[in-house]
Amino acid sequence: MYYDLLIKAGRVIDPSAGLDGKMDIGIAEGKISDVSPDLDADSAREVIDAGRWIVTPGLIDLHAHALFLNGYGLGADLDQVCRSSGVTTLVDGGSSGAATFPVLKEQLIDSCETRIRSFLHISTIGLADLTVGESTYLDLHKPEQAAETARAFPETIVGIKVRQQAEAVGGNGLEPLKLAKQAALQAGGIRTMVHVTHPPLPLKHMLELMDPGDVVTHFLHGRGMGILDEDGGLSGCVFEARKRGILFDVGHGTNHLDFNIARLAIERGFFPDTISTDLTRKNMAGAVKNLPHTLSKFLNLGMALGSVIACATHNPARILGMEGSIGTIKKGAIADIAMFQLESGNFMFKDSQGNDLAGEIRLAPVCTICKGAVTWQKR
Repeated sequence: MYYDLLIKAGRVIDPSAGLDGKMDIGIAEGKISDVSPDLDADSAREVIDAGRWIVTPGLIDLHAHALFLNGYGLGADLDQVCRSSGVTTLVDGGSSGAATFPVLKEQLIDSCETRIRSFLHISTIGLADLTVGESTYLDLHKPEQAAETARAFPETIVGIKVRQQAEAVGGNGLEPLKLAKQAALQAGGIRTMVHVTHPPLPLKHMLELMDPGDVVTHFLHGRGMGILDEDGGLSGCVFEARKRGILFDVGHGTNHLDFNIARLAIERGFFPDTISTDLTRKNMAGAVKNLPHTLSKFLNLGMALGSVIACATHNPARILGMEGSIGTIKKGAIADIAMFQLESGNFMFKDSQGNDLAGEIRLAPVCTICKGAVTWQKR
């Protein structure tokens, strides 16, 4: 068989296919055409020697901010940021609402090479101004308008977003979440993503309103009434929610990851379903940096490499309804691939609270392939 591109001898880690070992990957016409231990290099137009590298499906960042978010969205930098970090699919975490989504789509989604999907904020203005608690203004929470927008862009909008943070909801309690759930139902039963940092009331009350497939984001924040019980252990409500099919996303961000909470959750066997960045230009220059850097923190907190990779490939692909197309290196999938050097040394990582984590390994991006084409290589 003829290949447009052949990746030779990399350590292929693909949790969706149960792969972790030396493999060759043949790519033709933008798709994975073969995965085998020894493919013929003479049958390829271009060959990449990945013998020293880890090869994974292209990374999926389930929660980042593409354009708005108080002016700190990634904007025109998005493609370069994604390419240089192995991210081939980025999901906007509710930067825009019904009144602003058309701008996001026209100005960024339609012009970027990176695949972009989006959660639509229940507030019509989204996160255009973080100095205003958007969910204190319930007049801007219009389920019918949100549902209409979601139905108009089914290939792009994957769910409804709401921030259940005390500073965002004021005295409105659970009402923003209830309105978001109405919108999700009217849009055809799509998912809801719920921001739970510093919640205005115990987390269990929000979880009770959520349905299987809904996503709790920022669950490792450590601020206020979160995943801990009164004794400082992990609350039973999160285990019960997981049994019901509710998913838990990291969403690192500027304020949402506390190593102490993450360590406790991992020790209790409560691992994230997805690891995401909540990336903006502001926190990219701070503790978050990029998705591989964030994944490296969880490696050094004790998660296995394969589990960490699953949290940024196979698991988010399932949430997006794109399992088998992205987040995998199975034959026939879109040829989105990331390559990394697994570096050893003495590294220092920071969380959102200024806590340090000494680590010995990290994932360093070396090459990104999107739809079968090399879009970035480390020089």
